[in-house]
Amino acid sequence: MALSQGKYRPTISAIDEVDDRNLKSDELQKQQIEGSETAPLTINQQKFNIDNNLSRKDLEAQNDGVGGGSDSSTQAETANLSGNASTNRLRDFLLSGRLSVDALMRLSRKRRILYITTACFCALLIVIIIVLIASWPEVPFYFKAKVCLEKECVEASQQILLWANTSKSSCRDTYEWACGNFAHEYAANDYFVIKRGEWNYKTYNEYEELNELNRFISMLPSFDGSSTVESMISSLYRTCREIDTLDKSQSSLLLKQAIKSVDGWLTFRDSNRLVQSWEYRKALVHLQTIYGIFPYYKISIENRFKEPRDYIIVLDEGELGLPDKYFYNIDQNDEIIRAYILLIRDFAINMGVVTREAEQFADNVFHYEKRIVSHIDSHESAESSDRYNQITTLKSLRTTAPSLPILETLQTLFPRTKITEDTEVLVRDIEVFRKLSVVVSTTDKIAINNFIIWSLARHYLPYLSKEYRNLIETFNHAVYGRTATYPRWMFCTKIVRDWLPLVIDGLQQKQTLSKSSQSFDDEVKRSYLKSNNILSKTAGNDQFLSLMFYTLINQLKASIDNANWINDSLKTYINEKLTAMRLQIGIPEEALSNISYIKNYYDQLLLNDNYFVEHLMSIWTFRKARMEQKLKDDLNIVDTIIAEMYTHKEPKTIAYSNKLNMLIISRSIALSNYYDYRFPIPINFARIGSDILEVLIDILPIFVEQFRENEDYFTIENSSEKIDIGKVDIDCLTAAEETQEDFEKLSKTTMNSFHNTLSAAKISARALSTFIEAIDASNPIMGASIEPKVTYENLRLTQRHRLPGLRALNDNELYTLAYMQKHCSILIADKDYARIKPHVEQTLAERHLFNATWNHIQFLSRSWSCPTPKATCRNIL
Repeated sequence: MALSQGKYRPTISAIDEVDDRNLKSDELQKQQIEGSETAPLTINQQKFNIDNNLSRKDLEAQNDGVGGGSDSSTQAETANLSGNASTNRLRDFLLSGRLSVDALMRLSRKRRILYITTACFCALLIVIIIVLIASWPEVPFYFKAKVCLEKECVEASQQILLWANTSKSSCRDTYEWACGNFAHEYAANDYFVIKRGEWNYKTYNEYEELNELNRFISMLPSFDGSSTVESMISSLYRTCREIDTLDKSQSSLLLKQAIKSVDGWLTFRDSNRLVQSWEYRKALVHLQTIYGIFPYYKISIENRFKEPRDYIIVLDEGELGLPDKYFYNIDQNDEIIRAYILLIRDFAINMGVVTREAEQFADNVFHYEKRIVSHIDSHESAESSDRYNQITTLKSLRTTAPSLPILETLQTLFPRTKITEDTEVLVRDIEVFRKLSVVVSTTDKIAINNFIIWSLARHYLPYLSKEYRNLIETFNHAVYGRTATYPRWMFCTKIVRDWLPLVIDGLQQKQTLSKSSQSFDDEVKRSYLKSNNILSKTAGNDQFLSLMFYTLINQLKASIDNANWINDSLKTYINEKLTAMRLQIGIPEEALSNISYIKNYYDQLLLNDNYFVEHLMSIWTFRKARMEQKLKDDLNIVDTIIAEMYTHKEPKTIAYSNKLNMLIISRSIALSNYYDYRFPIPINFARIGSDILEVLIDILPIFVEQFRENEDYFTIENSSEKIDIGKVDIDCLTAAEETQEDFEKLSKTTMNSFHNTLSAAKISARALSTFIEAIDASNPIMGASIEPKVTYENLRLTQRHRLPGLRALNDNELYTLAYMQKHCSILIADKDYARIKPHVEQTLAERHLFNATWNHIQFLSRSWSCPTPKATCRNIL
């Protein structure tokens, strides 16, 4: 069917189809023809070249018109070819651009839009990429660091993550964020409902230590009658577990024998003649030298403050039945007071005394102890530094306190030492002994006898039959809250640890070194050592601890320099002492490698297998022999270190030797997951680092006393100045939980403990930053005589391994979380223990320390970008 050409009008789509077909055919022809350089041009190409030539001729004509002739054109062309190639390139670029625009305009409308859109999109994409590259944040180091997957690291990470509740805000719900799941984890622990007063990080670590020690003791060979140190441990542990076999009649008999040794219980003697013949001086000396019980005054051995810092006998106020003098000044109807009087009464009833007389006995003992406290406290308002830490002779002391048989006690206590009236002793507070002497001289013999008998009985009760032990448990419930009785394995394990600390540490340290050495040998056999970068756990811990120690020392010195409340002479003296301080980690190798050293150390300890309570006399006989050993001048360095570590009633993991100016750290602290050189640096500084600082800050008063005795520093000009390293004001202590009135009743020991905690947190945070900067720059630690670069690599400090699950936290955040968890705690539900803990344990409740450190140490809140509270504590180092 024919179509009328005049009426037909093609649509836009039809035109596009024609153009597309023409374009495709042109491109196909071009591809076929351009394959040969000699192929003839197509009609379109010829036409394009003609147009192109015309354009050039027109341009030349224009140039001729402007330049004035062909000669000018030739000259211009020659100049362009020789000296102005850039003009040519510009003209070619403009020409090619015009041709590109012409080619673009020949495309269909759809294709032009698509072409332009694509070009714009590509340009935008390039701009975005450039902006992202320019503003792309650098990946933090802790995201790139390797993760420590060793057993110790995994367990430490598990502990931190299980206690924290990271879903809470670190700024608004700080305690929930750091310790939100601590209570839940405690409930799942075997220690549940057997804690005393407060379950906190310290009691958690103690439980872990005792649990591990119990496992260690169970693997020792059973007692076979030999005299090895292993058999000594097994024998002591076994007899302790057999306490329950002791019945009440046997316990009462043992108590009566002990009472008879101090010439009897006068309250129940019918003869007035026997009362008059009783000598309190003889009974008191016997009680102190045979049982180690000090009712009126206490004896210890410490270093002099003056050179050569040899050992001297130290006298201090004696022991009382209640945990602190504070309780004697509260209402007598208080639960703790009533429980204490009930304890004394029930002891007398179990001994066969009728109820009425037992009640009278209990009332007399309590009020006599209260009288002693009131006399001691009556002079405390008078501040005089001359009466503290005064060295005097026994002859002069007899004049000051004639009613106290101090000379007789010392001569009986240390029979191998020549003690005369000219022997010098250090008296903590000379006024206390004056008051005690007055109390004794104005008290009748029956009251003194009751006090001595009760002091002896209180010492015996925890080691007798269940009937007597229950009396102590009832009283402890009133003090700490109602809890279950400690399991026997825990009680006995603690006895072994406290009575035989050198044996325990020696055996554990040998076992650890043996395992590390074996592991090291196996590793050498498995592969060729490319370098000397392989360290055993013990060697790694020791090296890292040394680096940390000197970093802390340097930061403490800087803090003292910045303390404007300390005079310059004292600053100089303290910093010189800190610079000269040495570090000893664990038992010295000379003692550990000597097989017979530990065995000979315990030669004087005789443990029989009759009744466990009789071990009390044996252990005291051994301890006073070790005390007397200190008074001799022939102690070498090894013996001095052992004496400083293991002659305390409870062994210390970190101790200071005044004589050697040395900090001594037990290796037992590294057996748990509390500290390990493979942990991230912030965790070690938050834990063991702050602990070391608390000890260092606590010994600063010793340096003050030495400063007073040093004539080169302490002169007449500054003798009138009041020297106080860190006096915490009440405003610093005040928090929402307590009132200012409660804080005013705190002892000086509690206040100093609070000051030490805050200062240690502040200084350890600064030391952490200094330590990391030194590692990053491969700078040495001042005082540590080791090669920095090699040591940092050996300890993997340059790699900065992270803990699993905590990799996203930077160093400051990790330090804050680890440190705040040191103050996680749970109180007994039926007891307001936080109120009385400062008087029972001489330290604030952990929940209060948590709030105080967060509010007063600005570094902690700042590390998590929280609002920084205004610092209100003064005199904090």
